Order: sequence, then C-alpha cells, then structure tokens
Amino acid sequence: MKHVSELRTFIVAILKKPVSLISFLLGIAALSVQLTLSEFSLPQFYSCGILFLGFAWSAFQVFRDLSLEYQKVIYTQPFEKIPKSNISISFIERNEYRYSISDPYTGQNNNITKMLKNKKVKSHFDERGVFHVNGKIYYCMGKGNLEINIQLQNIGDVSLDVLSMDVDNDLDLNHLLLIPMGIYFAGDNLRFPMHLKKGDLINVQIRYKVSINRGSHEGLFAADLHSLPRLISHEISTETMDENGNNRAYISEFKTSTKPLIDLYVKQWREYGQEEYLILAGYGIKAGRQ
Repeated sequence: MKHVSELRTFIVAILKKPVSLISFLLGIAALSVQLTLSEFSLPQFYSCGILFLGFAWSAFQVFRDLSLEYQKVIYTQPFEKIPKSNISISFIERNEYRYSISDPYTGQNNNITKMLKNKKVKSHFDERGVFHVNGKIYYCMGKGNLEINIQLQNIGDVSLDVLSMDVDNDLDLNHLLLIPMGIYFAGDNLRFPMHLKKGDLINVQIRYKVSINRGSHEGLFAADLHSLPRLISHEISTETMDENGNNRAYISEFKTSTKPLIDLYVKQWREYGQEEYLILAGYGIKAGRQ
C-alpha cells in the first residue's frame, strides 16, 4: 500500500506540471482537429506522441526536483558538533608499576648500636652485612611498597578540571594489607583541582604501603603471603568538571601481579636465613612454590 500511495503522489506531481498540462491540451486539440476537419487529417501517433512527450518531460522535472531536495537534506543540512569532555586514564607504558621492600635494618641504627656496645650481648656483622645477636640473625620484617604509574590525558573537546581521584583495591586478607598512601604528581601530593587543557597529558603515581595488620605479627603476615591472589585489581574513581560546568565521573580498573612482591620477600628471607617465614609462605630454603 505504501508503494501505491507513493506512485499516486508521483503521478499527481507530474500532472501538476505546466508542461504536462500544455501537452495534454495540445493532444486534445490534435484529436479534435482530426474529428472535426477531415481535410486536416493527421496520423494518430502525432497526438499520442505529444501526450507522451509532455508526460515524459514532466516526469523528468518531478524526478529532478525530488533529487535536488534529497541532496539538500543529505549534503547541505547544517551540522553543529556539540563539544564533549573526555579523559583517558592508562598505565605508563613500560613503567606500569613497581614493588619494593626496605632493608631489614632501616630505622634500627640506635638498637643495633646499643647491642654492639652492650658487653653482655655477643653481636656482630658478618661479611654479608647480616647482623648476628647471640648466635642468631637479627631480622626485622622489611616494609613493602607498591607504586603504580598512570597517565591522565584530556582527549575531549574542551578544557576541564580534575576535581578528585580516589583509589581502592580488592585485596581481602586478614594480616597482609595494601593501604593507599596517596596520589602524587612530580613527587608531591596531587592537589585538586588539577586543570587540563585540551590535549594535556600528566603522569601521576599511586602509592601503597604493604603493611602488617594491627594486632597481627610477622608470622601471620608471611602466611598471608601464601594466600595472595595472582592479581590485585585497583579501582580509580575520577571526578571532573569541564569549562561549561558539566560534571562527569570516570571509573578505571588496573591489575597488578603479586609475584614481584612475593619474590622480593622470599629473596630477602633467604638472604637473612628466615626459614620459618619461608615455610609459612609456602617456600623452602631452595625450592619455590609452584
């Protein structure tokens, strides 16, 4: 039915054209002459040809008009792009994240000095720099850290302000904690709002502390190292406002492997002869956990 309606509309448009009306009148006049004046007898195809040519020419005009209107809609319709804000948050390539642990004797200078001066205590450093007290290795659990390096880039059409950034992780253990310590820019705490022009890119660093839970102890910390998942997910929530006053929230997820952290502790425990921690973490003195 739709096609029949469109065809009817097309024919009506043809018949409304002046050329069609003139050819129709001329064709009727030619037929009238043939019928009324025998001396002016003309072949019948003349009158039919006039009608056909008029109809064809009118059809061409209608088709041309419709084509021009279609081109105006498709090609000349004005288009106004609406400026949008957008920000990209990603790892810094080839420098995504880094674990580290402190030396066992960091912050222990006063205690070690007192023990060295105490004549009742037999203490000394061996050739490896390991401190011994009464025949046993003196060891304090190294403090771990995680640094995640990410970049923020304004990839939108307008300038914007970064209003806030919050970070969290999905690690859920009882004794080993991964505590956010802040977000840093150029070595200092990132201050908000942070203004970013269109195309601007900045590098920021998320810092975590690997900590023993309050009320726990080093042995349970080592046992939890055995329970670490292969990957830890970090969620970064970012709030922005563009130059037009439009607010937008972004949530980005990053994953870090726990293997480098495990390797650091296992290496340190082996260097300082901490067999108990190695066993609790699922490692032997020589063999590593698969």
